Amino acid sequence: MGLLYQVMLVVPALIHFFSKRSSRILLALTGALLIALGLTGVSPLQLPQYIVIAASLILLVDPASEAQVLSLVALIGTAPLGMELTLIVLTLLLVFFSSVKRSRGRIGLYVMFALLLTLSLKFLGQTYAAAPLILLLVGAVPFQKLLPDLYTTHKSASILVSLVAVIQLSTNQVEYTSIASLLLIIGTVTTIVGVFQCMTCKRFTDLFSSIHQVTFGLLLASASTSQLNALFSYLLLPCVLSLTVINQIHGGFSEKAGGMFEFGGLSSVIWVEAISTLATYLVLFSLVSMGAEIFMQLGVGGEVLFVVLGCAMLFAAAVTLAAFFRSYTLVFEGPSQGDAASLVSKNYAIALISVVNILIALSPALLLSTFSLIMGIDVPHFETFNNILLVLLATVALSSLAVIRAKPAKRKSWTMGYASVEDTQGSHGEIFTSWREIFRPLYNIDIPDEESIKALEKINPLILFAVLALLATLGVML
Repeated sequence: MGLLYQVMLVVPALIHFFSKRSSRILLALTGALLIALGLTGVSPLQLPQYIVIAASLILLVDPASEAQVLSLVALIGTAPLGMELTLIVLTLLLVFFSSVKRSRGRIGLYVMFALLLTLSLKFLGQTYAAAPLILLLVGAVPFQKLLPDLYTTHKSASILVSLVAVIQLSTNQVEYTSIASLLLIIGTVTTIVGVFQCMTCKRFTDLFSSIHQVTFGLLLASASTSQLNALFSYLLLPCVLSLTVINQIHGGFSEKAGGMFEFGGLSSVIWVEAISTLATYLVLFSLVSMGAEIFMQLGVGGEVLFVVLGCAMLFAAAVTLAAFFRSYTLVFEGPSQGDAASLVSKNYAIALISVVNILIALSPALLLSTFSLIMGIDVPHFETFNNILLVLLATVALSSLAVIRAKPAKRKSWTMGYASVEDTQGSHGEIFTSWREIFRPLYNIDIPDEESIKALEKINPLILFAVLALLATLGVML
């Protein structure tokens, strides 16, 4: 059966060469069949493999997703390979598809840097040799500037690849015990960097990548130590669902315009997308807040590092709320900018995903109990309810009623109490640039420099791919 499901997952990628639509349909049917076989006890898949396959199905909702890439990533993520080999193959797959689309950007040089680090650590006999590849695939510091290049052409694949990387880390925590504290710090810093980027972003590609950093920074931190296993298990599905909603809704905007400031007033035209976006932002904020709460609880229990990280994550959570409301206000509130009706049709599938996401995020204990019941495995106990999200939803509902009943002349954006919608749109984000100035050292983390990138872009992508494949093979042999 193990070989059979691998064949089943690779077929949609092959069918893609003949029919893209058939490839999407076949991947959906294959994923649903594999999950059904698992629930009946026929398939040998484990919980991480189920999550990867389920994520590939969720990401298929986006019409812009590439079924062949999702199919191959799901195959690699569920195949019985060693951790290092899995991550190396995923890395090479990203290079290959980026080269095919001639949109490598920084990707090639970042990959070469990460592979060389991995090979060096492997040669030195370190059990955490694949750590650079994990950070690369997740888009963590110092590889965060790789994300805009990936999100330009591979939004859905970027999410699935990062998910596989953090799952691999969580599954092999013992091998990374010696650097668990470092990974915790990097994950927290990645979340904070994502928040800063979100506070000042003006393009949808930057918005995608910054939200990716916020969510996967938190996932990276929670996957690094067994003390956060329950938090990690709870975060997986809400994070994937949230990124799916944000990417699909805003993806339609990015195809029509270059930046976020070309919109406004869309909540009255495409209200389904507006409500779904706002609800998703609230879910993400509650996830970061819950992570900060768990960190602080561990800190109070005697873990000094978690006190520092908890304070940092709490700060990130507070700024995240302002950053998300800024993005929502610029696109969906205020005076309309142009013909909004033709941008995106009402997407009730995304609305359904948003509702499911809220229900899952509201009850962590129910979600983990369901995992335990269906999979027949022991899952750590966790919080019964996400009280932060519950309070937020109630507050937003009451605020919405108040705004609806207010006179139009008196209305201002209830999401931005410190600035009117007109002021926010007219400023083009300048009121937020102080964050960039204060935390400039974080924004300046960049490897390698632009000259090296230009030199790399002159190399034939096929030659680069062959060199990387050789390096990967040597790494496995070592």
